[in-house]
Amino acid sequence: MKPEPTPFPQPAGKANVVSGVIHGLLQGRWRGGERLTEEAVAQTFAVSRTPVREGLLELAAMGMVQLRRNCGAVLQPFGPAQLSEIYSVRTLLEVEAARLAAARIPASLVDALRLDFERLRNEKRPDEGWKLDQLLHTTIATQSGNRRLAEEISRYTLLVQTMREAAGKVLTGIQSASIREHLEIIECLGQGDALGASEAMKSHLQQAERSALAAMESLSAGAVRDA
Repeated sequence: MKPEPTPFPQPAGKANVVSGVIHGLLQGRWRGGERLTEEAVAQTFAVSRTPVREGLLELAAMGMVQLRRNCGAVLQPFGPAQLSEIYSVRTLLEVEAARLAAARIPASLVDALRLDFERLRNEKRPDEGWKLDQLLHTTIATQSGNRRLAEEISRYTLLVQTMREAAGKVLTGIQSASIREHLEIIECLGQGDALGASEAMKSHLQQAERSALAAMESLSAGAVRDA
């Protein structure tokens, strides 16, 4: 008999609906081709229809679901190939954002980010909830000076955050490596080195993709064992 799945975390709104659906795909609760109705999602996450609609629209924008009239949302295939495609797009966007931000970001912001990440490194503490990670990437996007670029980057924020959390739970050493890579990006930003910042960002995101793929493989293997 298939064991009962562990409960979903109780969500507070759209962001948690998005995160919960992605976690469900990673854990094998749902698969590509399955249909999600607003009612079913609302019941699963104990929320009203409004955050469900917003969450499904967000997932559709990321290509995770396809919205069909009179049919609800149909989950799209989500495996290593799709994840690599997402990270390829993210890399193109964020490498350019880092290049642009190097000439624009105020020194005070760079100093504040450096101080926060150095404190984590020196105290050997994890980046709880990956909050500083998200702050750094968001700051670079907004400081790029290109609003449309920043908006495109933000479209993948929830997915990336979910993959960070998943990777952090199943992989060891990911936090210390990420902190080191972030400090390399910050150092280039502080020097106004556009080429260095873009190269450091590219290297960081390539490592993030490898970690995400490894986490997906680990979670998928666990889902098969539990089936």
